[in-house]
Amino acid sequence: MGILREKCRLDDPSKWMMDAELYPYFREIESDQHTVVQMNGKKVLMFGSNSYLGLTNHPKVKEAAIEATKKYGTGCAGSRFLNGTLDIHVRLKKDWPE
Repeated sequence: MGILREKCRLDDPSKWMMDAELYPYFREIESDQHTVVQMNGKKVLMFGSNSYLGLTNHPKVKEAAIEATKKYGTGCAGSRFLNGTLDIHVRLKKDWPE
């Protein structure tokens, strides 16, 4: 890689790519997460999201997340095997269709 940098006279290729707006990573999203987001003041389609159904900003989903965080904190902090099973795990398994 040293020869390539020397030939291209680039100390940091990623910086050059960022300056040229060609670097595809770590683009700042200026809006909420949805199927359309705002980047660099422009609306763009969000194809990389896992929110396939667009539920990320659904009011009921947000309220449920707030209530779950109040009760359980921000995560289980470990596996069910080592740390125990939460009541929501039991309820999910019980209510899951077979």
